[in-house]
Amino acid sequence: MRKIKLPVWKTLDIKWKLTLWSAFHLILLFFFYNLLQFSILQGWVHNHEKDIIRKNMEEAVVYLHSIEGSGKVADSRYYLNVLNERHQLIRIVNERNMPVVTVTNKVDEDWVAPRYADMEPEEQTSPTGDTLLVYRKPIDFGSERFTVEIVRNMENFESLITLITSLLVATGLISIVLSLIGGRMISYQLLNPINAMIRTMKGIREKGLKERVQISNPQDELTELSTMFNELMDSLSKSFDQQQQFIEDASHELKTPLTIIHGHLSLIKRWGKDDPEVLERSIQLSLNETNRLIHMVSELLILTRADGADASVYGPPGPIRIRPAVEEIVENFQTLQPEFRILTRIELEENFTLPIRKNHLQQLLIIAFDNAIKHARDSKKIRVDAKIEDSSFKLAIKDYGAGIPQEDLPFVTNRFYRVDKARSRKEGGNGLGLSIAKRLLDDYGGYLDIDSVYGEWTEVTIRFPLAQVASERTLIKE
Repeated sequence: MRKIKLPVWKTLDIKWKLTLWSAFHLILLFFFYNLLQFSILQGWVHNHEKDIIRKNMEEAVVYLHSIEGSGKVADSRYYLNVLNERHQLIRIVNERNMPVVTVTNKVDEDWVAPRYADMEPEEQTSPTGDTLLVYRKPIDFGSERFTVEIVRNMENFESLITLITSLLVATGLISIVLSLIGGRMISYQLLNPINAMIRTMKGIREKGLKERVQISNPQDELTELSTMFNELMDSLSKSFDQQQQFIEDASHELKTPLTIIHGHLSLIKRWGKDDPEVLERSIQLSLNETNRLIHMVSELLILTRADGADASVYGPPGPIRIRPAVEEIVENFQTLQPEFRILTRIELEENFTLPIRKNHLQQLLIIAFDNAIKHARDSKKIRVDAKIEDSSFKLAIKDYGAGIPQEDLPFVTNRFYRVDKARSRKEGGNGLGLSIAKRLLDDYGGYLDIDSVYGEWTEVTIRFPLAQVASERTLIKE
């Protein structure tokens, strides 16, 4: 049986599991509440019956003591008859177990044998099955001794208990129905946001990533879950859009050099192999486009690693001394580009360090210098400034070349974005350098600022907040 029931329970929907569990707990709570109430009520009624029989006993004893000097025990019949209540018997028994006075109301004298005794209240059962409460108390009357005996039929008590039991059973059955209904309502309220998310997921599967869960009450945890789901879908939608844009841009950028290479190879195949000048030029142009492809693929790989790599892969960053690292890179570029005049102003202490990998800092500077050199035009001057400013390390590379229009500045860090596509392609740019720089800086908690006046100058600024630097140093020490 256990092997059959367990899979059945597991295959139930969550709404039915919630309904049954909540109904079970409500019924269990109601059952224990009724059981406690029944026990307290039963004890109270039983004690009440005992109090009544004790009170009657006390009044009978007081009356007998009051007539002790002026009458006989038999003279108490009238008073005991008035004192007696419904379903009760009062009698006085002598030492020979013979009743002297007996008054009764719907209690047969044969149900309890008369007995001279000194006893506390006790319960007996009558021949008809009724419960009898018997109370005996000895009394001295003159020179004789008697026992006052009161027998109380608990029929009223049992009728009340039976009525209460029937009422509890009836209300118990009603509570089961109400618990199931309440459990269903609870499960509906709890699962409503989840059902909304399920409907939204189905809508996303059929209509795309634009569907969102409708949020009406921002007060509970399930609403917070719906909000997080919507935020996740927004992030996912943005990632898909970026991925789609990236694929389109990459396809477009890769298509151009491949088309050029294919055109030159076709030219060589048709008649260029017989013309040394055409052959040489086509081969050179194909090599140029091939080099550009290799450079583009290399940058794409760098960007992909930056997007998906865990910082732990590279090991702990730095720290490195910034002043010597910047001077080394400036010197290398000055050697490679002797026609440029690089003006350097480094306002840093010799031992100032940052928790950054040296190859990443070099890559950031190379990207900035490469853009400055490509767009220099007639002005062959580049200015490099490094200093501490506004609680952050600032490294600025400024060229006096073509500049960037203001409307293009927000987009220059997008992948494959170029202000002048034709001119950039001739200069060998892929529109990936600043994207790589921004992604690297994001990993270190830094910022990339670009300012420009079109036709005059462009300044690329790299910033590292010193609070972030201090935190990184603490982590390295630990």
